[in-house]
Amino acid sequence: MKAYKYIIGAVLGCMAAVSCEPDNAFLEEKPKAQLTIANAYNTSDQVVNTLLTGYFEFEELYFPGSMGQGLCYNTFTGTDMVDNKYQLGANQHMSNFTAAWSATSSLPKSLWDKFYKVVSYANLALLKMDEVDWPSDDAKARVTGEAKFLRGLSYLRLAELFGGVPLVLEYGETPNYAYDRASRLETYNVAIEDLTAAYAALPWNISAEYGRAGKGAAGMYLAEALIARGVENNDDKADYTDAAKYAQEVIDHHPMMTKRFGVRNIGATGSHYGIPNENAKGNVITDLFVAQNIVSAENTEAIWIMVSAPDYATFAANGGDFFNPTPGGRRCNTLGLTPALQDYEWATEYKAAGAADGPWKAFSAKYGGAMSPASHGGTGWAQVTPTWYASYTQWDNAHNNNSLGKDLRYLEDVSVITEFMCCDDKHPLYEQKVGWNHIKRDTPELSGIFFPIWYKETPFDTWDYDPNDPGFSWFGKFINFYRSKYAARTPEVYFLLAEAKLRGGDVAGATAAVNAVRARAEANPFSTVDIDTILDERGRELLYEEFRWATFLRMKPAEWKKRIYDHGMYSARTSTPASELYPNTRRWAEDTGEIKFNLWPIPQTYIDLNTGSDGLYQNDGWK
Repeated sequence: MKAYKYIIGAVLGCMAAVSCEPDNAFLEEKPKAQLTIANAYNTSDQVVNTLLTGYFEFEELYFPGSMGQGLCYNTFTGTDMVDNKYQLGANQHMSNFTAAWSATSSLPKSLWDKFYKVVSYANLALLKMDEVDWPSDDAKARVTGEAKFLRGLSYLRLAELFGGVPLVLEYGETPNYAYDRASRLETYNVAIEDLTAAYAALPWNISAEYGRAGKGAAGMYLAEALIARGVENNDDKADYTDAAKYAQEVIDHHPMMTKRFGVRNIGATGSHYGIPNENAKGNVITDLFVAQNIVSAENTEAIWIMVSAPDYATFAANGGDFFNPTPGGRRCNTLGLTPALQDYEWATEYKAAGAADGPWKAFSAKYGGAMSPASHGGTGWAQVTPTWYASYTQWDNAHNNNSLGKDLRYLEDVSVITEFMCCDDKHPLYEQKVGWNHIKRDTPELSGIFFPIWYKETPFDTWDYDPNDPGFSWFGKFINFYRSKYAARTPEVYFLLAEAKLRGGDVAGATAAVNAVRARAEANPFSTVDIDTILDERGRELLYEEFRWATFLRMKPAEWKKRIYDHGMYSARTSTPASELYPNTRRWAEDTGEIKFNLWPIPQTYIDLNTGSDGLYQNDGWK
């Protein structure tokens, strides 16, 4: 296998060290005239800090960077689950594969850059591992395992999204303009080798150090990488067998939570911002997404967590700024993942004299005059929108095996809100639930603004919000939510186990794995499953969590393209039943309805810079 050197600038954090030397020892030192890669590392803490910078790069995939936007949306927008809304004339819609997508667009480049940055930090940490003293051999082995975990996961994502890529396995300081792409199989091999080493080195229990990866995370992504390689290698059954083995080991050490737990459980005493802690309507699903429960040692299915500040006071104390959140600071997810209800007007037959033009354009004194109260998920910008399929169709009895009204993941006013209370006391429907059929829908741009909110990502209980957050008068209240996020959770491992067994020919084993997740949700079991069943169940369980594009592109094109054709918000076929789409959604004239690619485009910028070789070539469908 070829090995390539890749040079990327790294920001070095150098920590001052205080030692017990004689008082005049500093007079004999010869200070360094210039800090370089060669002389900047003196302690193991500095190596760890380099590694933590790589972790922070991964965090940005899960949290918006500013004003509710960020790379996190680029992990699932344009799939069958989520897309951008009609933003008043904008044409950046991810599933029409036109204006928003090209070899020169920012989306593929941002993720390419992100993963190679992580590779660079991991390579730098590995380079310096033997040049500093470590507190113990175990400490050194763990950090080595974490560096290989981050590098292996980065190459897994690069291979899934882009196919074969240049393999950068050493840190160097000489510019290189002659990269060659390895094959996709070779790239998967590197990912598997690194993740296997990480799995061997990392501990199971990492609850005291949230944010860092343990054996469970390495095992989950190793199972995914083995499945991906099996698909690429003409359904290699050995890889599927190994993937199932690792997945089962992770499940055994990270069992799903099956009973209520944590700070909002039945019998909980006390209150949070004046709201009782006990949530009698809740269930184990809602408990999983309470901020304090995510980072609880009691939560066995939290395999890998991206950590956020727990409240405004912590964020502010760290020097946070709303428009430019700092590392570890506020994460404004509710803005982008909440419907922009304030933009809607009443349908003609529901207009009332003396009332506002829309059900959420006026608020009684009872609701504080907020732009959007907590019962609506807070102020919403609807920057990404679940498809009609994700919002409604996948939950109906035909798709969810007669589980409507039973499935704990889709219970009205418990884990989801599909209709919202009218807060205008001048309207006859004041304090009644209002939905899609009550509102004006003949403006195409508004069709993507109304959608359900999920407790798992957008809370609709004042208990979850921080009244000390100053916000901005023109936003209204409840604009932010301080909560960590799951990067890896046990149900996803069950779906990997199911896929490995299904591809390996064990349909019964695959069905049992899917039904284990459904049993926890109190949904009716399936009698058998196929790849579509697994993808559907991923959608129901992991909406807003799953890196859906990575799941799709590591599969066979026929397995994922049809789902976008049938369910994607903007590229769906005209023959698709209207119930699959937001009603009255207009078609884009430039949308051909054909997905011409099997992989994302290699960023054209780097192809143009690669003047020393033609080995960094473009993927089919993007030339």
